[in-house]
Amino acid sequence: MADRGLFRGYALQAIDGKGRVAIPAPLRAVIERNNGDRVLLISKHDADPCLTGYDRGWSDLLHAKLDRDETRALDAGKDVDRHNIARRAFGSVDEVPFDASGRFILPPFFRSKGKLEDLAFFIGTGDTFEIWNPTVLIETPGVDEDLKDMVRFCLEQRGRHDRAAYSRPPR
Repeated sequence: MADRGLFRGYALQAIDGKGRVAIPAPLRAVIERNNGDRVLLISKHDADPCLTGYDRGWSDLLHAKLDRDETRALDAGKDVDRHNIARRAFGSVDEVPFDASGRFILPPFFRSKGKLEDLAFFIGTGDTFEIWNPTVLIETPGVDEDLKDMVRFCLEQRGRHDRAAYSRPPR
């Protein structure tokens, strides 16, 4: 795992009318390095109202981790719902090819789940990255205020500062 690249950085990307969006170059480079190909895996984030993106190698590591977690739980005498865990981790995923510029088509189901419309905010989180509707990120309780400020800044750079949802609440 030491030779795996980590997902770092952020970007606000436009989504066109057909659902095409480009993976930011630093994130794309990690996928290509870790995979050796141009395939992105997308799933619904397990806790937040956004999507998670990752490479095939992370999927393999996740499978091994789930096996270890199951063994530990069974050894501790706990019940494990392996079927639902596996369905979520491996069945509720789309493998999406992308071109040399990183453009891919957001799968319609996941575009709907992520409430992605005309913009997508990408943020690296180490082993994975997240894809957010910027307004949803700003409105989500518990998300770091500095991250929300970063999104507001990106929106202002695109001339989107006029929306009430993008303004920072008083502290």
